[in-house]
Amino acid sequence: MDRIAGLPFREVPFDAHGDVDRTAAHAAVAGLLAEGVTDVVVLAHGWNNDTATARRLYERFFGLFPPLLAGRTRPGRTLGLLGVRWPSTRWEDEPEPDFDAGLLPDLDRGGAAGIGSPPPAFAPPPRPSAATAAVIRGAFPDAEPAAADELVELLRIRPLGEAGLQRAHDLVSGLLRGAPEAPSADDGDGAGAVPAVAGPDRKAREVARSYLQELEQLGVTTSGHGGPAGLAEDIGRLWHGTQELARQATYWQMRNRAGVVGERGLGPFVAELLEVGLQVDLVGHSFGARLVSYALRGLRPPQQVRSVVLLQGAFSQFAFADALPHDPGRSGALRGAQARVAGPVIACHSRFDGALGTFYPLASLPAGQDATMVESLRERWGAIGFDGHKPHPNRTAMLAPAAPYTFAAGALTSIDAARVVRHGRPPSGAHSDIVHPELAWIVLCAAGLVADQ
Repeated sequence: MDRIAGLPFREVPFDAHGDVDRTAAHAAVAGLLAEGVTDVVVLAHGWNNDTATARRLYERFFGLFPPLLAGRTRPGRTLGLLGVRWPSTRWEDEPEPDFDAGLLPDLDRGGAAGIGSPPPAFAPPPRPSAATAAVIRGAFPDAEPAAADELVELLRIRPLGEAGLQRAHDLVSGLLRGAPEAPSADDGDGAGAVPAVAGPDRKAREVARSYLQELEQLGVTTSGHGGPAGLAEDIGRLWHGTQELARQATYWQMRNRAGVVGERGLGPFVAELLEVGLQVDLVGHSFGARLVSYALRGLRPPQQVRSVVLLQGAFSQFAFADALPHDPGRSGALRGAQARVAGPVIACHSRFDGALGTFYPLASLPAGQDATMVESLRERWGAIGFDGHKPHPNRTAMLAPAAPYTFAAGALTSIDAARVVRHGRPPSGAHSDIVHPELAWIVLCAAGLVADQ
């Protein structure tokens, strides 16, 4: 695939350590330059994306560009597209991310909005299979392979005794505690590489119940084994929470990996693009937003990309903060990184994102701290894709396509995208509902590619 909607397109793959496929990278740059490309929009996919899903995202999001630019591209500019591929494979037993908005329930009827009728009910994800064990082994390559196999087997058979529930919890905790800390693990909010669920004193029942309650509030229907009421039935329901815990642990590793790939891989690659005279704009979805943000640390000052747009970013809302409101002596890990951006750093966010509004703050607690109410956790451990940059007050209303934006250079800007980012199944909600002309228009305007802005 070398074109999307008539625009030159190339893919560049990176491994889990951030190493780029040099052959593919060289061919991508040479191909774009041969087609006279002057401006490159780089898009990084997020969690739960295998290669086919990532390509589907690129085709649909980039496919929005030509109609929006028809007759409005700046003279002398030729747009090219790059898709980042990095290892963040989804559990095989789960539905693919919901890029097809409009085919799914409007979450404003309940659920994340907390208003109207109850949220539509959905069945929980199916029990995992042997393929899921392979995904877990890939997320935790330094762990004993037998640990992933045993965990998946427990999640599959769901024994009624509490010992099985505790064993599954301990296996998840062991995977997290045994993973080497990634160089880009801490966004500056103190979460680090090891979340609270890995604490050695955490009880399986209380952790599982936290995740179970959030699943049910988001509209996932849960049940036990259908046996008599009491302990067995309760354990049966709690297994839904423990499976969600294991899923979130895997994705927590993907969060850490995104920072490594961004700083060590994409950043130096973008530096090469800038050196050959290309203008570069960065876009990332979910953990891909974290990836492109950490790529700024891999540039070679005084190099600058032109803009950064974060779509439902799955990393700390304080990542770019000069000082943390709860700890003024500390700053976000990306403090000052906007100096490596000539234009804006835009965080598009939505309150209908169940993945970021509910499970991200639960998973972000560092080891040794306990969860209370999710609403209070968001203030301390919230994601940038749920409520934007904090504590920065620069907020801009989302405009209809064709209405011009004026973005301040170097500004950290938040745009509430809940008007369009609002569809999806629980537990992730609208996390992947990003294929909208309104969001593509933000990217094009931030890049300065529209002639009559």
